[in-house]
Amino acid sequence: MRIVVEREVSGPGSELMAILHRLGFRATPGCKCRQRAETMDRMGCDWCDANVPLIVGWLREEATKRGLPFLDAAGAMLVRRAIKNAKKSQASAVARQQPPG
Repeated sequence: MRIVVEREVSGPGSELMAILHRLGFRATPGCKCRQRAETMDRMGCDWCDANVPLIVGWLREEATKRGLPFLDAAGAMLVRRAIKNAKKSQASAVARQQPPG
């Protein structure tokens, strides 16, 4: 018997937060992380695709506040991965809603 666990549909901001969490980075009181993740989720994947430099700037800003090194190329890679994960999550949700046939 195969057990299938369905993932909840999430947006690019939620996906980025999940990636950063897996890397050991957490939102802290006073940071804008959750607010910006919510903005990314609300605006959607296409908006995030068109605004990767802006989002990378947000990441750079937070890294600077925390005294962490930051590479724009690495930040862009994380943002693009988050968008890709969100698109995959959304496509899976649509496929689950389609009647068999």
